[in-house]
Amino acid sequence: MQPKKNNAALIVIILLLVIMMPLTFLSIYFKFINPIAKKSESNEKTPVEETEKNPENLKYLDGKLYFYSADKKLLGEYTCQKDPCSYANSEIDDKLYPIEYYRGNQEEINVILDRYAFIYDNENVLLYDITKKEVIETYKSVKNYHNMINPEIMIVKNNEDKWGIIKLGEQVETISEFTYDFIGLVDRLDENNLIQTSNFVVKVGNLWGIIDSEGDLISNYLAGEITNYNDILISLKNQDTYYLYDYNGKRVVDENGFNYTSFVDKYINIVDKNNNLYIYDYVNDKKISSNMNVEGPNYRDSFKSKFNAETNTIDVLIGDKTYNYNVG
Repeated sequence: MQPKKNNAALIVIILLLVIMMPLTFLSIYFKFINPIAKKSESNEKTPVEETEKNPENLKYLDGKLYFYSADKKLLGEYTCQKDPCSYANSEIDDKLYPIEYYRGNQEEINVILDRYAFIYDNENVLLYDITKKEVIETYKSVKNYHNMINPEIMIVKNNEDKWGIIKLGEQVETISEFTYDFIGLVDRLDENNLIQTSNFVVKVGNLWGIIDSEGDLISNYLAGEITNYNDILISLKNQDTYYLYDYNGKRVVDENGFNYTSFVDKYINIVDKNNNLYIYDYVNDKKISSNMNVEGPNYRDSFKSKFNAETNTIDVLIGDKTYNYNVG
């Protein structure tokens, strides 16, 4: 009788295995495989669908760049030549010189006029026409300060390390040929806190000058480094001394120079050799403030002066003290 019992037990075991193996497989499938399939299914979204959820996270995906309008509509895409590629950053090389530039960040340059994009790809900066789906020009670098009155104006460097200026529109217009070792803008803001782009500081070799928005030289070239300017005078730094020149290249006000000079509207902030700050009216040849003591050597940050058109005054902030001077 013993063998019969063993056979019956074996049969029961085999039947249980036959029943349990499919159940075990199904359990594994639903626990591991099916969720992965569902997850993969849920991720199969188009760039437009993803953009509607969070457009900032989809400038780049799987070897492609995506471009958006100001109201976050997808305008087009670009396939990287060398993956990964990216939106180009604005280069601020002004910090290599004493020019008083707008202290922004080297941020990505967004789409311009819903048509153009600057792309960093394969170690170059490419100007890309989104509507035509083509690269128009190749550069080494680009800058726009992210805060300009005319955002379609771009300062670009070619592969020979020379800077020029272009304007984006129906066509790409060259405002200034690629002849300069440096082109920059000073920190002069309008009533909307945007950088004025009427004139540019330029450098050729060891000489500095001013060009206008048409690319024409409007000052004589000067030996030294231009730090700032207004419509009448140019502030030039030579070693540690600041000088004032007119646009014809003549040194004015004081031949011996100053510790620091800058401009507030049509007036001049002057720090003399004794660290006395005063406001000077060059047109009428007179001081319009008393002497105010400031500490160097970083004079730009040791005081702030601002012209107030409503009260016709210049307000000077030194530390926690404010001084007000009537200018007319």
